[in-house]
Amino acid sequence: MTELLFLRHGITDWNVARRMQGRQDIPINDEGREMVGAWRLPERFAAAALVASPLVRARETAEIVKANHPGLGDLQTDERLMERSWGVWEGRNLHEMEADVGPEIHSADLRPEGGESRRDLLGRIAGFLSDIASRDAPAVVVTHRGVIRTVYGIATGWDLAGETPDEMSRRRGQVFRALPGGGAELAQLNLSLKG
Repeated sequence: MTELLFLRHGITDWNVARRMQGRQDIPINDEGREMVGAWRLPERFAAAALVASPLVRARETAEIVKANHPGLGDLQTDERLMERSWGVWEGRNLHEMEADVGPEIHSADLRPEGGESRRDLLGRIAGFLSDIASRDAPAVVVTHRGVIRTVYGIATGWDLAGETPDEMSRRRGQVFRALPGGGAELAQLNLSLKG
């Protein structure tokens, strides 16, 4: 069982505009850099392994976290931590898509052309959890909202439709335990990152 601190990447201009980023490689903006620069990890994670999605917004976030916590391990990336692909919908405004598609846009099985459904993420995220559980050492994982929601679903049995039953702040950490076989347990939501 491996304790993981999941951090969502810093804010981007596309987050502000409510545009669906998916696999688009959008950097964090000045607000995002300031937000992440203020984060302070709890002591139990200050010397943990550090792994991130290879997308620039996650890597840049991880690099800022590492600069403020030099005891962290070298940054590694894992493609399984990439955000859900929105296919042909990437770059579209979420509110416009909700108006065009209706409530089905929040279904667990809706797959845009060339993209992934929420349920499609389960396999790759379970594979990541299974592999990292074998390390038996804590890790800081910098990734995306869709990935963190998928881990939450694995841990709690949430069906991936609509919004998560619990709020998970982008400005706080979400702590889960990775289990052998691709499972997860919820340890703590909304862990403060203030020093």
